[in-house]
Amino acid sequence: MLSLLTSPLFRRHDTGSGHPESSDRISSALAGIDRAGLSANVRDDLARHPETLRIIRKVHDPEYERKFDDACRRGGRLFHSLDNPISNGSHTAASEAVSLALHAADEIWRTHSADRAFIVARPPGHHAERASAMGFCFFNTIACAAEYLLERPEVARVLIFDFDVHHGNGTQHLFESRDDVLYSSIHRFPFYPGTGAGNEIGTGRGTGFTRNIPLEQGSGDSVYLRSLEESLLPLIEDYRPDAILLSSGFDAHSRDPLGGMRLTESGFGEITRRLVEVAGTSCDGRILSLLEVGYDREGLASSVAEHVIALSGG
Repeated sequence: MLSLLTSPLFRRHDTGSGHPESSDRISSALAGIDRAGLSANVRDDLARHPETLRIIRKVHDPEYERKFDDACRRGGRLFHSLDNPISNGSHTAASEAVSLALHAADEIWRTHSADRAFIVARPPGHHAERASAMGFCFFNTIACAAEYLLERPEVARVLIFDFDVHHGNGTQHLFESRDDVLYSSIHRFPFYPGTGAGNEIGTGRGTGFTRNIPLEQGSGDSVYLRSLEESLLPLIEDYRPDAILLSSGFDAHSRDPLGGMRLTESGFGEITRRLVEVAGTSCDGRILSLLEVGYDREGLASSVAEHVIALSGG
């Protein structure tokens, strides 16, 4: 069973007129779910997960979380840089993204009421560092889900695969010295945020547990799928994670105004199918997927449709 989660609270994060990371992205992603024939399965009324704030403050510096909350309450318009517009609902929205990730983790790995999940959330998270906001991101939602899962005795190894067109610097840095999380990212390089070279492989005990797959501008379906087959799928089979988490950015779509890549919605679907297949042999098919970005409305809708169809076994 595929769990589909979202929340009206995501629309409270107001980035201002004309900003690419707007609440329209939620509408586009939900339109994609509707195209896939799965809109009846979407839930948007879950209560705040009781562990939300504790996990946020485990992943992020507690003082950073408090300063972000205070900036939103005071009516601030930017947090840390020009990249990060905020409103009085931004902390609420970012916290809600973490809450839904924890709910999805519970459904898949605790209650077993779902095999896989896709979370339609904003703001995105993978650029957020332990104590700094960056690239439209405030809380590193996928990292929060990983930390939460690693508290469970049956989860000793988590694999995070990030296919956003931008490298997830925050996620890499949060786990680069550890071996209980293997972070792998496929992304355009060189590109924002400047990290993600192939020689970034982790540090100390985490050496070898960061695997970047940098691609040239203009790469399309064949390059992505070949890289997946050669680099990621053998890695998953060797690591045998207890959980697979996806930072699912759809801004490598050929229509996206910021990405500069040539992936199609069919390519995203095929990437997902291959991940579902390898998950079946490594972690009982269990996958938690979290929306990062995607800035072309049609590209996002069509890509999400293919993604959720594949996650549901289609």
